[in-house]
Amino acid sequence: MTQTVGIVGGTGPLGQGLAVRFASAGIDVLLGSRDPARAAAAALDVTDLADGDGMVTGVVNAEVAAADVVVLAVPFEGLEATVPPMAAALDGRIVVSAVNPLGFDAAGPHPIAMPEGSAAEAIAGWLPGARVTGAFHTLSGRELKDVSQVLSDDVPVVGDDDDAITTVVELADRIPGLRGVAVGPLRLSATLEGLIAVLISINRRHNAHVGVRFSRL
Repeated sequence: MTQTVGIVGGTGPLGQGLAVRFASAGIDVLLGSRDPARAAAAALDVTDLADGDGMVTGVVNAEVAAADVVVLAVPFEGLEATVPPMAAALDGRIVVSAVNPLGFDAAGPHPIAMPEGSAAEAIAGWLPGARVTGAFHTLSGRELKDVSQVLSDDVPVVGDDDDAITTVVELADRIPGLRGVAVGPLRLSATLEGLIAVLISINRRHNAHVGVRFSRL
């Protein structure tokens, strides 16, 4: 069972939100940032918000690799500068991409096409020794951070390593209200990454906070 989760980009909305929920579920969290002072401050904030026994420690991104599972929650714009230098440290690790290549224009949010097919597939290319999966794309950092919000979301998980998929599904299941769902190969990650544009558009149009839930499963 996963004992520690590391979050690269842990000071952003999704990173902090996931950290709150993991810590509330009793999972220790290494909260990563390029700036150690910012990481330490965010860890204190997360600790104050969490209502469980998980310990949250602020670290620089390179130290996140000590965790059992590493989640990449960095902004898409900083992905290429952040991930390739961590290749050696993440060798053999389960890495979860929660990155959404997303742009905005006058018509609203839209997916950004990736030459590799998706952000997760680009990450797999940069981290050839890691066991790369994709998950947590469709969750709201703001709702995750507010533990008074009752979650009711499925977490689709993709990857090319069945054992890694199982680990991430089980990790999602440990957060009350979330259900991990094994989907299929990593090549499907482009579909998951683009789905966030649909959810944002629905939420804006209907002033709602929708997520993903699969029926008849």
